[in-house]
Amino acid sequence: MAQVVEQVAAARAVAAPAARVRRTRRLGPVLAIAFIVVLALIGVLAPVLAPYDPINQDLANQVGGPTAQHLLGTDSFGRDVLSRLIWGTRPALLGTLVAVATACVIGLPWGLVSGYAGGLVDMVLMRVADALLVLPGLVIALAITTALGASLTNAMLAVGIVFSPGLARVLRSGVLTVRDREYVVVTRMYGLRPWHRMLHHVLPNAVAPALIQITLLTGIAFLAQAALGFLGIG
Repeated sequence: MAQVVEQVAAARAVAAPAARVRRTRRLGPVLAIAFIVVLALIGVLAPVLAPYDPINQDLANQVGGPTAQHLLGTDSFGRDVLSRLIWGTRPALLGTLVAVATACVIGLPWGLVSGYAGGLVDMVLMRVADALLVLPGLVIALAITTALGASLTNAMLAVGIVFSPGLARVLRSGVLTVRDREYVVVTRMYGLRPWHRMLHHVLPNAVAPALIQITLLTGIAFLAQAALGFLGIG
């Protein structure tokens, strides 16, 4: 009996760290989503949360330190830093949304068609993707922004275009793993149209890696927006 108790205790001792690791892994995505939701709420409620007008200048209070009136101080034009930080969440989130949406609109159909069609279509589409991936992304974004005009929307559209080949390749790899599965073959036997098969049977089962890539692109889009803003674009 004592031996059984010792074995159970040892098993619990081994299982406890693994359970803590699983809880920690589940907590990470929840915290990340909560952080994004908080940023979105700050952007939506900026007129209520910001204590001052973000563009209102107070030249008598330039480069002021933190005070009760200005919790984060003031900049070189006397503008409240906290108010500008709160209002800054709006263009940051909007720019990221534009970039990720552009990448999805271009990259997802690109990868879906390439992976499902195969053959010459796949070869041509992937060679185009390879050609774009070889070039520096920031240089392509600068060229596109220069052609379209310097603005936040155009800059993030350019970033989305730069992201699209990589997203296409990720989705293509998922499509290649499911396009010859039994359930897809059965849809061909029933005579369903190719677009119906791709959208309703292939894409839902192949999109998981692309969703992970999209979450990564969201963070990269923030950094790209900051880099383009530092260069005076956007």
